[in-house]
Amino acid sequence: MMAASFPSDPSWNYDVFLSFRGEDVRKNFLGHLDSALKKGGFRTYKDDNGLTRGSDIAPSLAEAIEHSRIAVVVFSTNYAGSGWCLDELVKIIDCRDKLGQMVLPVFFHVDPSDVRNQRGSFGEAFARHQKVTVDKVERWKTALTSAANLAGFDLQSVNGDETELIEKITVDVWEKVHHTYLSDVDGLFGIDSPVEEIISLLRLGSKDVRIIGIYGMPGIGKTTVAKEIRNRISKEFDGNSLLMLEDVQLGSGHGGLVELQKRLLYDILGVRDLHLRDVDDGIEKIRGRLKHKKALIILDNVDHLDQLAALAKERSWFGIGSRIIVTCRDEHLINARGYRVDAKYEVPSLHFYYAEKLFSWHAFRELSPLDDYANISYEIVRYAGGHPLSLKVLGSFLSDKTLLEWTSALEELKSIPYGEVFERLKICFDSLDDHQKAIFLDIAFFFIGVDEDNAIHILDGCGFHTKIHLRRLIQKCLLTIREKKLRMHDLLQEMAREIVHRENPGEPGERSRLSFYKDVCKVLKYHEGTDKVIGLKGFFPRLREKSFSTGALAGMKKVRVLQLRNADIVGGWEQFSKELRWLSWDRCPWLSIPSSLKLKKLVVLRLCYSKLQYIWEQSKVLKNLKVLDLSHSHDLIRTSDISGLLNIEKLIFRGCINLIEVHQSIGNLGKLIYLDLENCQNLVHLPSEICELRLLENLDLYHCSKLEELPEDFGNMESLKELNIGCTAIKNLPVSIHHLKNLTNFFWNNERSLLESPGIYDLSPLWSLTSLRELNLSFCKLSDNSFPRDLSGLQNLETLLLRGNTFHHLPIFLSNFPNLKKLDVSSCDLSGTSGRLVVASPFLQELNLSRNNFCSLDLTSLPLETKVFLVLCKKLKAVESDLHSILITYHCKSLEKVTLKERFSEKIITSIFYGLDVLSTIHYCSYMEPLTSEQLAKLEHLFGLKGLLKKRLHLFKDFILTQSKDCPIQGFSDSMEPIYNIFLPKETMLYGFNLQENVACTIVDVPQVSSGSFQGLAVCVFFHFGQIYSFKFVITIEDEDFSRRCYLPRPFEYVHKGEVIWVSCWRTPSLVNECKRFSIKVETNGSHLPIVKRIGFRLLSEKELDLVADVWGKSARIYGGHYWLCVFEQIHGGRVGRGRVKNTTSCHFD
Repeated sequence: MMAASFPSDPSWNYDVFLSFRGEDVRKNFLGHLDSALKKGGFRTYKDDNGLTRGSDIAPSLAEAIEHSRIAVVVFSTNYAGSGWCLDELVKIIDCRDKLGQMVLPVFFHVDPSDVRNQRGSFGEAFARHQKVTVDKVERWKTALTSAANLAGFDLQSVNGDETELIEKITVDVWEKVHHTYLSDVDGLFGIDSPVEEIISLLRLGSKDVRIIGIYGMPGIGKTTVAKEIRNRISKEFDGNSLLMLEDVQLGSGHGGLVELQKRLLYDILGVRDLHLRDVDDGIEKIRGRLKHKKALIILDNVDHLDQLAALAKERSWFGIGSRIIVTCRDEHLINARGYRVDAKYEVPSLHFYYAEKLFSWHAFRELSPLDDYANISYEIVRYAGGHPLSLKVLGSFLSDKTLLEWTSALEELKSIPYGEVFERLKICFDSLDDHQKAIFLDIAFFFIGVDEDNAIHILDGCGFHTKIHLRRLIQKCLLTIREKKLRMHDLLQEMAREIVHRENPGEPGERSRLSFYKDVCKVLKYHEGTDKVIGLKGFFPRLREKSFSTGALAGMKKVRVLQLRNADIVGGWEQFSKELRWLSWDRCPWLSIPSSLKLKKLVVLRLCYSKLQYIWEQSKVLKNLKVLDLSHSHDLIRTSDISGLLNIEKLIFRGCINLIEVHQSIGNLGKLIYLDLENCQNLVHLPSEICELRLLENLDLYHCSKLEELPEDFGNMESLKELNIGCTAIKNLPVSIHHLKNLTNFFWNNERSLLESPGIYDLSPLWSLTSLRELNLSFCKLSDNSFPRDLSGLQNLETLLLRGNTFHHLPIFLSNFPNLKKLDVSSCDLSGTSGRLVVASPFLQELNLSRNNFCSLDLTSLPLETKVFLVLCKKLKAVESDLHSILITYHCKSLEKVTLKERFSEKIITSIFYGLDVLSTIHYCSYMEPLTSEQLAKLEHLFGLKGLLKKRLHLFKDFILTQSKDCPIQGFSDSMEPIYNIFLPKETMLYGFNLQENVACTIVDVPQVSSGSFQGLAVCVFFHFGQIYSFKFVITIEDEDFSRRCYLPRPFEYVHKGEVIWVSCWRTPSLVNECKRFSIKVETNGSHLPIVKRIGFRLLSEKELDLVADVWGKSARIYGGHYWLCVFEQIHGGRVGRGRVKNTTSCHFD
């Protein structure tokens, strides 16, 4: 098998398509970028790469774009001067919108705002396109704006270093490609059955609080199942109440149970920096503040009852309808006395059918083995025993191996007793080179949950080329990176510990790495450590703090990683290892760092919750130190002279509540990028020397409540990208702040609890910050007059948070932000608008109008698919909105009427209404009405139905969680086109249709009939649902000339379970009489895709079509001639959910 870094997905011919203006970049930057991507194992398209000479370049180019996973667009000075380049960009943006292609813009010696707004060289280029049609120019401009609004890379952000820019692009492309592989398929084979069984155990319709236990062996897929359940049902729970504790063990080990409790409360309540004294205090806060929240809580990988007792012991802690899912290895945890679960589920091994698909995907990037590998793949899958993690790791390990190497691996597998998972996984470990093995073991012991950049710094300091090796470990599924943190499956961690244990089973002091509690205690107590130990992790319980002498460490001369917690080590440090790269010591008892400690090779120093009063007595020169973290060192008063930290990049003093002074030597730290002083509550001023930090990108001063001003020359920090001065005493900004041309994120907000503060005095310096993308001015006592009418300088603003201010009307200045994506004006005392609510940005995705005093709202001018939050708008009586917006209205007690107007959109989106007492009318294209006995009789005659008048249905109102009731047969019609529906049990029989059973494709070809015999068509589709979910569908009729007619029925949605019969009727004389054949395509959207059981059709005569029209008392010709009839099984209650996936099903008629 051919070796490749990234086996091609069947639908992609290229990994990267390079779009560029040749005369600007072809011979230098573009050539180097192309070479770097190819070395990374990516197949790129550049110019005529991969195309046969003499081919028509235009269609060939379009095909290359369509079949590229990622498009990298290099915007250079003369890019817009080429109509060819602009046409190419239009095609790329089209593929992004329709095919999901990823687009990565690169700004090469051009300003992103010039590209976005067609200014500078881009404006000049458009002035020269005089002979181009206006329509085409508009398409070009729209494409440029769309591309420039995407996250990308700017050469100026790396100070013009093209080599660094190429490296960043290459790494980003690699991460995107790898993420796509994982997100598309990984871990989802054979998952439907366990997910559906567990969802049924949750009983989502009941109001009680239920706890479900999921257990099974390591690597069997418990976390994957839990995450998929979260994906499918999270919409059923209150906003901001979803907690996914992906690894409870990790949390317990690194921050204790109190930190987990804080995270739980933050995820559900959004409360930042909540102070908890201890676990008991955390329990009281959870019990008191979550009892009215309907929450979904997933506790993943629980291994001790203390974790359950601290986080979710009692059902009474949570609101009605809450669900708690606990995953663990051992069944005894969820059977333990004192913790009762309502149901439990053991995750089974994968069926061979799905196991083979999972293995094949990782080995070949195909869903079945390559022909030459079919037999040997069968044997390997059989030996893996349906264990998902083993299948993934083995497949990734063999993906670049020859057939001979596969045979050798199979022989080794056969020598391992069936069921010994460790040994199967160890085959993959043995295939790594020495550096990769060392990095894998270091990560397993010391770096799980550690920031990726910090880990790279430390491991680079040990002599490794870390980035390259990390990529290889990820390719082999031995490592993952989530949210910039290193992660590893717990089974792989256990394998790593077993490998190290085998180095010397009887003598832990002779092993390379130590972390097991008893081993560490033994080695330190009896001074058994030797120079074979390169890393030690000693986390001791706080109530059983350990005390040792430094002599216990003296024998470990090669230690490069030392992690301690709650340890007291006394004595001199002269004999300690000089190889130390990472020292992490929580609750360190030092008053200052000992001068005898040799730290010349140290890369990261972390002394959180320490007793430090000052850092050191005399300044130290530590040329290799990259990160200094002294967070929550409450006794620290001054930072000491830190001028010797010549290469420091991160300084963290977060939560040093008694820090009153930052030493002026901070101005000497020329490479400092990140400075965190959050919650330094006694910090009164900043030294003026801080303004000399020309490379500083992130400065966090949040909750420095006594800080009243910034230095006058603050604007000299020209690289600053993010500034947080929220909850400070700063009232005015220095004039020089307008020099911060790279500032993208600015936070000057207060908290609700600090509303006694005088607020902000002068906002005017903000209006010149043209690069701002996010601005937070929440709870700043702003009013209608706080902003000028013209804020055109903030053209790039994407997020504007104005929560908790006092605006009586929606601010007029909102029309100044053409690129705004998120706007929050909740809790602003808004009581009215002047006509329609107008927000100029066509990109608006989220609008929060909650907790305001509106009586009515007109939202119809908002962009399609905007998510609108209307929570606790207690005076709101009427809302008018677009059908494709997402309205989330919780507890609007006065809401009586919602009008949803139709606007075209290819996506199908629903709204969510909850906790509404008086809502009686939802107007949009459809409305409910009972069918009369006359109407029912005519329908019985036309379709052979019987007994409709006697049918009663168990119905729920759409959108609203109210009690169900028995109703007569209901129908609803469409105000824009005649769409009519009825709901009946599945036993209803339809006559006269040509039915096809167990359909499996999307197209129905109908044979030609004699001309003039028929004037229309009826189609029926039988759906079957295994679970209770909503759905919508689209039907498309296409003739042989590819002329299409698309219809999207828009009835009220009902959540239902069982079989659904849908019948539609069209008056289409030209279609049935003039075309030899045509096709019908049915597409379904829903939270859980239905199975199409049958598809059928019948042709309708003029008389039958007249009868259809007569049933509803309307003319088919006036309304375009199509009607809908739906026959449903019993309806069950629940909330409507937005469709997550899309699929097509169909059949073929000869």
